[in-house]
Amino acid sequence: MVKISRRSLIASLAALPLAGCLSGEKVKIRYRVIAWLEVDGKPFQASTVMEVHYARVTNSLTGAGGATRLYGEALIADIPGKGTFYIMPVKHEQGGTLAQFWETAILLTLGTKSSIGMLKPEDFELMRAASGQMKVKTFRGSEHPAFVSFGDESKPKTIFEIQPDRLDEVFPGVRFIGLDILITDAPISKMLRDRLPWLNTPVGQEVFERDPPGKQRPYWEKPLGLKVTKAHFFGDGSR
Repeated sequence: MVKISRRSLIASLAALPLAGCLSGEKVKIRYRVIAWLEVDGKPFQASTVMEVHYARVTNSLTGAGGATRLYGEALIADIPGKGTFYIMPVKHEQGGTLAQFWETAILLTLGTKSSIGMLKPEDFELMRAASGQMKVKTFRGSEHPAFVSFGDESKPKTIFEIQPDRLDEVFPGVRFIGLDILITDAPISKMLRDRLPWLNTPVGQEVFERDPPGKQRPYWEKPLGLKVTKAHFFGDGSR
Protein backbone atom coordinates (compact mmCIF):
# COMPACT_ATOMS: atom_id res chain seq x y z
CA MET A 1 0.00 0.00 0.00
CA VAL A 2 1.37 3.41 -0.97
CA LYS A 3 1.21 6.05 1.72
CA ILE A 4 0.31 9.53 0.52
CA SER A 5 0.87 12.57 2.70
CA ARG A 6 -1.75 15.32 2.90
CA ARG A 7 0.62 17.64 1.05
CA SER A 8 1.15 15.08 -1.73
CA LEU A 9 -2.61 14.44 -1.99
CA ILE A 10 -3.29 18.14 -2.45
CA ALA A 11 -0.53 18.30 -5.04
CA SER A 12 -2.01 15.33 -6.90
CA LEU A 13 -5.44 16.93 -6.96
CA ALA A 14 -3.85 20.14 -8.16
CA ALA A 15 -2.38 18.30 -11.12
CA LEU A 16 -5.80 17.22 -12.45
CA PRO A 17 -6.84 18.63 -15.85
CA LEU A 18 -7.57 22.29 -15.37
CA ALA A 19 -9.94 23.04 -18.26
CA GLY A 20 -12.67 25.36 -17.08
CA CYS A 21 -11.07 25.80 -13.66
CA LEU A 22 -8.50 28.53 -14.16
CA SER A 23 -9.02 32.17 -13.27
CA GLY A 24 -6.70 33.22 -16.09
CA GLU A 25 -3.75 33.80 -13.78
CA LYS A 26 -0.94 31.44 -14.71
CA VAL A 27 2.80 31.55 -15.18
CA LYS A 28 5.62 29.21 -16.13
CA ILE A 29 9.20 29.51 -14.95
CA ARG A 30 12.07 27.79 -16.68
CA TYR A 31 15.19 27.49 -14.59
CA ARG A 32 18.53 25.75 -14.47
CA VAL A 33 19.20 23.88 -11.25
CA ILE A 34 22.89 24.27 -10.39
CA ALA A 35 24.43 21.93 -7.83
CA TRP A 36 27.61 23.43 -6.40
CA LEU A 37 30.24 20.97 -5.23
CA GLU A 38 33.82 20.98 -4.08
CA VAL A 39 35.91 18.18 -5.58
CA ASP A 40 39.35 17.68 -4.08
CA GLY A 41 39.28 21.30 -2.95
CA LYS A 42 38.26 22.71 -6.34
CA PRO A 43 34.84 24.12 -7.34
CA PHE A 44 32.65 21.90 -9.53
CA GLN A 45 29.08 22.19 -10.74
CA ALA A 46 26.41 20.02 -12.35
CA SER A 47 23.07 21.21 -13.68
CA THR A 48 19.75 20.39 -15.29
CA VAL A 49 16.99 22.56 -16.81
CA MET A 50 13.45 22.30 -15.44
CA GLU A 51 10.19 24.22 -15.77
CA VAL A 52 7.35 24.69 -13.32
CA HIS A 53 3.85 25.98 -14.10
CA TYR A 54 1.60 27.67 -11.54
CA ALA A 55 -2.09 28.47 -12.00
CA ARG A 56 -4.96 29.76 -9.90
CA VAL A 57 -7.98 27.49 -9.67
CA THR A 58 -11.35 29.08 -8.92
CA ASN A 59 -13.76 26.20 -9.52
CA SER A 60 -12.55 22.72 -8.66
CA LEU A 61 -13.41 19.73 -6.50
CA THR A 62 -11.42 21.32 -3.67
CA GLY A 63 -12.75 24.85 -4.19
CA ALA A 64 -10.49 27.80 -4.91
CA GLY A 65 -6.80 27.03 -4.80
CA GLY A 66 -3.75 26.51 -6.95
CA ALA A 67 -2.29 24.00 -9.36
CA THR A 68 1.25 23.14 -10.42
CA ARG A 69 2.91 21.10 -13.12
CA LEU A 70 6.64 20.30 -13.11
CA TYR A 71 8.69 19.42 -16.19
CA GLY A 72 12.18 18.01 -16.14
CA GLU A 73 14.15 15.16 -14.63
CA ALA A 74 16.68 14.23 -11.96
CA LEU A 75 19.97 16.12 -12.14
CA ILE A 76 22.91 13.94 -13.24
CA ALA A 77 26.08 14.77 -11.30
CA ASP A 78 28.97 13.05 -13.09
CA ILE A 79 32.17 13.62 -11.15
CA PRO A 80 35.29 12.67 -13.13
CA GLY A 81 37.26 9.95 -11.41
CA LYS A 82 34.73 9.70 -8.57
CA GLY A 83 31.39 8.44 -9.84
CA THR A 84 27.84 9.67 -10.34
CA PHE A 85 24.94 10.64 -8.14
CA TYR A 86 21.48 11.97 -8.99
CA ILE A 87 19.48 14.77 -7.40
CA MET A 88 15.82 13.80 -7.60
CA PRO A 89 12.90 16.20 -8.28
CA VAL A 90 11.36 15.06 -4.97
CA LYS A 91 12.40 15.20 -1.32
CA HIS A 92 12.43 12.40 1.25
CA GLU A 93 10.47 13.78 4.19
CA GLN A 94 11.16 12.89 7.82
CA GLY A 95 7.96 10.84 7.89
CA GLY A 96 9.26 8.78 5.00
CA THR A 97 7.10 10.23 2.23
CA LEU A 98 8.58 11.18 -1.14
CA ALA A 99 7.02 14.58 -1.79
CA GLN A 100 7.22 17.66 -4.01
CA PHE A 101 10.28 19.85 -3.64
CA TRP A 102 10.67 22.34 -6.48
CA GLU A 103 7.05 23.45 -6.65
CA THR A 104 7.35 25.08 -3.22
CA ALA A 105 11.07 25.88 -3.29
CA ILE A 106 10.73 28.05 -6.40
CA LEU A 107 8.04 30.19 -4.74
CA LEU A 108 10.22 30.71 -1.67
CA THR A 109 13.34 31.36 -3.73
CA LEU A 110 11.62 34.03 -5.83
CA GLY A 111 10.31 35.73 -2.70
CA THR A 112 6.58 35.11 -2.96
CA LYS A 113 4.73 35.31 0.34
CA SER A 114 1.89 32.97 -0.60
CA SER A 115 1.50 29.20 -0.72
CA ILE A 116 0.55 27.36 -3.92
CA GLY A 117 -3.12 27.42 -2.97
CA MET A 118 -3.16 31.11 -2.04
CA LEU A 119 -1.27 32.79 -4.89
CA LYS A 120 -2.26 36.42 -5.50
CA PRO A 121 -1.98 38.60 -8.64
CA GLU A 122 1.14 40.26 -7.23
CA ASP A 123 2.76 36.83 -6.79
CA PHE A 124 2.24 36.09 -10.47
CA GLU A 125 3.70 39.48 -11.38
CA LEU A 126 6.74 38.75 -9.23
CA MET A 127 7.26 35.36 -10.89
CA ARG A 128 6.89 36.78 -14.40
CA ALA A 129 9.59 39.34 -13.62
CA ALA A 130 12.05 36.76 -12.26
CA SER A 131 15.56 36.86 -13.72
CA GLY A 132 19.15 36.06 -12.83
CA GLN A 133 20.67 33.50 -10.51
CA MET A 134 19.80 32.95 -6.86
CA LYS A 135 20.36 30.56 -3.98
CA VAL A 136 17.55 28.05 -3.43
CA LYS A 137 15.44 28.74 -0.33
CA THR A 138 13.28 26.27 1.60
CA PHE A 139 10.93 26.45 4.60
CA ARG A 140 13.41 25.25 7.19
CA GLY A 141 16.54 26.17 5.29
CA SER A 142 17.87 22.63 5.55
CA GLU A 143 15.48 20.86 3.17
CA HIS A 144 16.90 19.39 0.00
CA PRO A 145 15.87 17.04 -2.80
CA ALA A 146 16.72 13.38 -2.38
CA PHE A 147 20.26 12.42 -3.46
CA VAL A 148 20.69 8.87 -4.80
CA SER A 149 23.33 6.72 -6.43
CA PHE A 150 23.67 3.12 -7.60
CA GLY A 151 26.03 0.28 -6.92
CA ASP A 152 25.54 -0.50 -10.62
CA GLU A 153 23.50 1.91 -12.77
CA SER A 154 22.30 -0.93 -14.99
CA LYS A 155 20.67 -2.55 -11.94
CA PRO A 156 18.04 -0.23 -10.42
CA LYS A 157 17.72 -2.42 -7.32
CA THR A 158 21.21 -1.24 -6.29
CA ILE A 159 19.89 2.29 -5.65
CA PHE A 160 20.76 3.90 -2.33
CA GLU A 161 20.21 7.30 -0.74
CA ILE A 162 23.01 9.69 0.20
CA GLN A 163 22.77 12.50 2.72
CA PRO A 164 24.21 15.64 1.07
CA ASP A 165 26.32 16.52 4.11
CA ARG A 166 27.88 13.04 4.00
CA LEU A 167 28.61 12.92 0.29
CA ASP A 168 32.31 12.41 0.92
CA GLU A 169 31.59 9.07 2.60
CA VAL A 170 30.55 7.70 -0.78
CA PHE A 171 32.67 9.93 -3.02
CA PRO A 172 35.90 10.74 -1.15
CA GLY A 173 36.99 14.33 -1.65
CA VAL A 174 33.53 15.51 -2.75
CA ARG A 175 31.58 18.05 -0.69
CA PHE A 176 28.12 19.46 -1.40
CA ILE A 177 28.02 23.26 -1.19
CA GLY A 178 24.44 24.11 -2.16
CA LEU A 179 21.84 24.64 -4.89
CA ASP A 180 21.19 27.69 -7.07
CA ILE A 181 18.62 28.33 -9.76
CA LEU A 182 19.23 30.42 -12.87
CA ILE A 183 16.25 31.70 -14.86
CA THR A 184 16.82 30.58 -18.44
CA ASP A 185 15.24 29.89 -21.83
CA ALA A 186 17.43 26.84 -22.51
CA PRO A 187 15.64 23.61 -23.50
CA ILE A 188 14.32 21.41 -20.70
CA SER A 189 16.81 18.61 -20.07
CA LYS A 190 15.99 15.19 -21.56
CA MET A 191 19.04 13.01 -20.96
CA LEU A 192 18.00 10.72 -18.15
CA ARG A 193 16.12 8.06 -20.15
CA ASP A 194 19.19 7.50 -22.33
CA ARG A 195 21.45 7.34 -19.29
CA LEU A 196 19.18 4.91 -17.38
CA PRO A 197 17.38 2.82 -20.05
CA TRP A 198 15.36 0.87 -17.47
CA LEU A 199 13.33 4.06 -16.96
CA ASN A 200 11.75 3.27 -20.34
CA THR A 201 10.28 -0.08 -19.24
CA PRO A 202 6.45 -0.37 -19.23
CA VAL A 203 4.66 1.61 -16.53
CA GLY A 204 3.46 -1.46 -14.63
CA GLN A 205 6.83 -3.20 -14.65
CA GLU A 206 8.51 -2.98 -11.24
CA VAL A 207 12.28 -2.48 -11.37
CA PHE A 208 13.07 -1.59 -7.74
CA GLU A 209 13.40 -3.76 -4.65
CA ARG A 210 10.24 -4.35 -2.61
CA ASP A 211 9.49 -6.11 0.67
CA PRO A 212 8.36 -9.71 0.06
CA PRO A 213 4.66 -10.53 0.55
CA GLY A 214 3.79 -11.01 4.20
CA LYS A 215 6.86 -9.13 5.40
CA GLN A 216 5.82 -5.57 4.75
CA ARG A 217 7.48 -3.01 7.00
CA PRO A 218 5.75 0.24 8.01
CA TYR A 219 6.15 2.75 5.21
CA TRP A 220 8.19 5.19 7.30
CA GLU A 221 10.72 2.47 8.18
CA LYS A 222 11.50 1.58 4.59
CA PRO A 223 14.64 2.96 2.95
CA LEU A 224 14.17 5.11 -0.13
CA GLY A 225 15.04 2.19 -2.42
CA LEU A 226 11.94 0.28 -1.34
CA LYS A 227 9.62 3.25 -1.98
CA VAL A 228 10.99 4.97 -5.05
CA THR A 229 9.35 4.48 -8.45
CA LYS A 230 10.42 5.36 -11.98
CA ALA A 231 8.02 8.32 -11.88
CA HIS A 232 9.96 9.91 -9.01
CA PHE A 233 12.86 10.59 -11.40
CA PHE A 234 10.71 13.08 -13.35
CA GLY A 235 8.46 16.06 -12.83
CA ASP A 236 4.78 15.13 -13.12
CA GLY A 237 4.60 16.78 -16.54
CA SER A 238 7.47 14.70 -17.93
CA ARG A 239 6.43 11.22 -16.83
